Amino acid sequence: MLTIFLFSRYWRRLGVMTQAELAELRYGGKGAAALRGTLGFFHAFLTNPIVLCWVLLAAAKISDVLFDIDKVTALAIACAICMSYSLLSGFWGVAITDLVQFALAMIGAIVFAVIVWQAVGGREAIVGELAGSGGDAGDYLAFLPHPGDGSWTEIGFWTTPLAAVAVYLGVSWWATSGVDGGPVVVQRIAASRSPAHGSVGTLWYNIANYALRPWMWIAVALASLLVIPHGEPLTSPVAGTVVEISESGDRVVIQDDAGARTAVEVTAIDGWAGVLPTVTKKIGDKVTAANMVDDKIEKSSVIARSDSEKAYVVMMVRYLPAGILGVVIASLLAAFMSTIDTHVNLASSYFINDLYRRFLRPKESQTHYVAAARFASVAILLLGAFLASVSTSISDLFTFFLAFLGGVGPVYLLRWLWWRVTAWTEISAMVASSVTTTLVTMYSSGWSLGPFSPGGEIEPVGRLLVVVVVSLACGLLATFLGPRSDPAKLVSFYEKVRPVGAWGPVRALARYAPKPHEGKKVLAGIAGGLAMVWGLTLGIGWWLLGDPLVWSAFGTSAAGAVVVVAILPGLLHDETGENSP
Repeated sequence: MLTIFLFSRYWRRLGVMTQAELAELRYGGKGAAALRGTLGFFHAFLTNPIVLCWVLLAAAKISDVLFDIDKVTALAIACAICMSYSLLSGFWGVAITDLVQFALAMIGAIVFAVIVWQAVGGREAIVGELAGSGGDAGDYLAFLPHPGDGSWTEIGFWTTPLAAVAVYLGVSWWATSGVDGGPVVVQRIAASRSPAHGSVGTLWYNIANYALRPWMWIAVALASLLVIPHGEPLTSPVAGTVVEISESGDRVVIQDDAGARTAVEVTAIDGWAGVLPTVTKKIGDKVTAANMVDDKIEKSSVIARSDSEKAYVVMMVRYLPAGILGVVIASLLAAFMSTIDTHVNLASSYFINDLYRRFLRPKESQTHYVAAARFASVAILLLGAFLASVSTSISDLFTFFLAFLGGVGPVYLLRWLWWRVTAWTEISAMVASSVTTTLVTMYSSGWSLGPFSPGGEIEPVGRLLVVVVVSLACGLLATFLGPRSDPAKLVSFYEKVRPVGAWGPVRALARYAPKPHEGKKVLAGIAGGLAMVWGLTLGIGWWLLGDPLVWSAFGTSAAGAVVVVAILPGLLHDETGENSP
C-alpha cells in the first residue's frame, strides 16, 4: 500500500529501471557509485538467482511426480523453455506473457480446487475433520496459533508459532527490501505509461496476489490433509541392517545384531517421500523401494516421511481426469514461466545497467548491450539451475531469502523520507543483513532466544529478527557517524521526486515542493487499501470455510474500496495536469 499511494509515483518520476539506478540520483559521488555497483552485484548474482533456484527446484519436484524425470533433466528442460522466448522478446515479452499466464494459472487453480474440494467431501468434511481432531490438526483452521499459559507479558505465553506470527505481521513487512516496491514491482512501474498507470497496476497486483490467488492453493492444501500423510516421520524402531524391502516399498525388514528381524510397515500411499536409506516415493499409489538392502540403519533414524512440497502435484495425479489434468499442468507451467522470465530479465537488467554499462563498457551501442543482456540472461539462469541442483527444500530457500536482505527495509523507507540517509547507510545495512543471515544460518545451534530458538536451534523467524536488529543498528551508525550529505547536491533529486518527510534543508533550496496535506491523503489511502485487501482476503477464506464473519469482512473490504476510489484519483493527477484514469 505504501507503494501504491506513495512510492510508485516517486519511482515513475525518477524514470529508473532498478533500485541501483536510484543510488546515483539520490546520493551522488563515490559513495553512490559504490552503492550502485554493490546493488548491481547483489541483485544480479545473489538475490535473483536464489529466487530462480527455488522456482526451478519446484519445477523439478513437479516433473518427478508427474513424469518421473530425474532432477538434472527436469532443470535442463525448464531452462530451455523459459529461455526460448525471454531471449527473443525481452521485457515486452515478459509483460505480455505474464498477463496470459496469470489468467491460465488462475483458471487451472480454480478448476483444480473445486474438483478436489468436492472429492474429499466439501466444506463439511474438511472443517469437521480438521476442527474436531484437536491437537496440531485443530490449529490448521485457526487464524492465530494458540498461545501458551499465562498472560502475554510472560514468556510462556509466546509459543514458537505465535511468536512467528507476531514477527511476520509486526516486523517483516517493514523490514524487507520490498517495502518501497521491490525490484519486480519497480520494473513494472518503470515500464508503465504514467505514474497513474504504475499505481493502479500495483493496486491490481496487491488484490490479485494477496486476495485472489492464495485461496485456491489453500483449498487444495486443506483437502490434502485428509488424504496424504502429514504427521511425524516414520522411524526405525531398532538398529541393524536392512535385509529386505518389498517390491512396492510398503514393507521394510530390519535385522538387529542378535539376528532378530523387525518388519516396518510403510503406508503405500501418495505423499511419502523417501529419506535414505530405505524408501523413495514415485508416481501414483506405488512406493518404490530404494536399492538400500544391506545398508546399516540406526535406531530412530528416518525411514520415510511425507514431502509437503509435493502434495499439490500428488493431489493432481490422484483426483484430476485426463484433459483437465493437462490444463492444470499447463497452468503450473504458466506460473513457473512467468516467475522465471521475470527474474531472469530483472537480474540481467541489474547486470547490464548497473555493472556492465556503468563500470565496464560505458560507451557501447544499444545493440551491443542487448546482446550482452542475452548472454547474461543465460548465465544467470544457469547459475540458478546449478543452485537448484544442489538444493532440496523450497521452504528453506524462501526463509533464507526472506532474511538475506531482511533488515534493509527501514533504510529503504528513510531514503525517500529523510535527507540525512547516505549511500553508506544503505551499504552498511545491506552488507550487515546478508552477512548476518549467512552466519546465523551456518551456526544455527546454541541460541537462547526463548520461543525463537526451541531446543537451542534458532528458527527462521528468529534468524529474521536477529538480522533486522543488526542491520538497522549498522545503518543508523553509518548515518550518524559517517559523512553528512550536502543539501545542495540533493536539490535535483528533491525537485524531480518531490517527496514528503524530513527534507527541511533541501526544501529551502528547491524550487518545487510536494503538494500540501499530501501526507494525510497518503495515510488515509493506505488505511483504505489495507481494509480493502485484508477484508477481501479474509472474506474469501471465511466464505470458503463457512465462517459467520464473512459478511463483516466483505463489508470492510467494500468500505476500504470506497476510500481508495475517493483518494487515489486526486493523488494520481500527474504533472501534466491531466486526470488519471
